[in-house]
Amino acid sequence: MHVHVIYAHPLKDSLASQLHDIVVEELLKAGHTVDDLDLYAEGFDPVLSAEDRLEYHDTSINQKRIGSYVQRLQKAEGVVLCHPVWNFGWPAILKGYFDRVFLPDVSFKLTNGVLTPGLTNIRKLATVTTYGSPRWRAFVLGDPPRKNGTRFLRAVCHPTVKVSYHALYNINNVTPQMVEDYLDRVRKAMANF
Repeated sequence: MHVHVIYAHPLKDSLASQLHDIVVEELLKAGHTVDDLDLYAEGFDPVLSAEDRLEYHDTSINQKRIGSYVQRLQKAEGVVLCHPVWNFGWPAILKGYFDRVFLPDVSFKLTNGVLTPGLTNIRKLATVTTYGSPRWRAFVLGDPPRKNGTRFLRAVCHPTVKVSYHALYNINNVTPQMVEDYLDRVRKAMANF
């Protein structure tokens, strides 16, 4: 399977970076081809400009500044997001990726007023993430990153897409063993992706 890994964290010595390395390594060991998009390393511009917004619905030109990112997404059969949760949301660079790349005729089709998924090439979708807060607090606040990773993204992919969400909550208070256990769970999940 051709898997597009989308990674969002600026620090090379972070837990997110370690998770990213594990994701890519395990996918490759499992025989997948991997297109690894490190948004920070590639200098992705997350800002939806006025020009981008004006051209958003014009499918003849709306991809002109981000076409290579669209092509990479459209080649994928699987997608793995790897990122931290900051302020109960995606990092700004990842949110900007979705704002700029998930366009009409990319992530969705609108025909005669009917909205249909545009990324039917994607049959597997996973998120690997960490939270600073405990699970109960994220639950009380509606856990937007989990909903985005399991509901919003599901809606734009193949109708039978398999979705998984791997989160380590409360990272400011976990033990080294808890981190290692989580890393092992991620290794197994990616080995079986």
